[in-house]
Amino acid sequence: MITNIVRTILRKKEKRKRRKTNEKVGDCMLTPKQEKFIQNIVSGMSQREAYKNSYNAKNMADDTIDNKACKLFNSDKIRARYQELMKRLENKAIMTAEERMIWLTKVINCDVKVKQEYDNEIKEYDPYMSDRLKALDMLNKMDGQYTTKIEGNLGITYEEALKQVSSKDEY
Repeated sequence: MITNIVRTILRKKEKRKRRKTNEKVGDCMLTPKQEKFIQNIVSGMSQREAYKNSYNAKNMADDTIDNKACKLFNSDKIRARYQELMKRLENKAIMTAEERMIWLTKVINCDVKVKQEYDNEIKEYDPYMSDRLKALDMLNKMDGQYTTKIEGNLGITYEEALKQVSSKDEY
């Protein structure tokens, strides 16, 4: 009887311990091995290599590893985690306004080279003047250099301004 109580307590402690080590993804829980597997795939490994790196697969044949890796990758919670990580990577890939301005400045200053193939040889050239002027134009638009300034006496009403304009018109 006492041994059963001790076993139950130990099982509960083990479950709590496992819960703490699992990675929560949305409503799903990933084990550390599953998280490592998906992190390896996102970093560029093949499913086979990611599985070998995450699980004990030393005695397994490559076909067995491929099958297990494919099943694991196609499970719902692994797929959800994969999509979540890929979305994060996509967001990081988008240039900020400051990064775009720096790149355009590099184009204007010829710090960026254009690669072209000529006689089966790839050569680097400075950007054409038209490309540099276009970059300058874009940079000025981003900076707000092309804003239209309107100056005038705003102390009169619309009707008064209309009368002044119509009285000056000669037909």
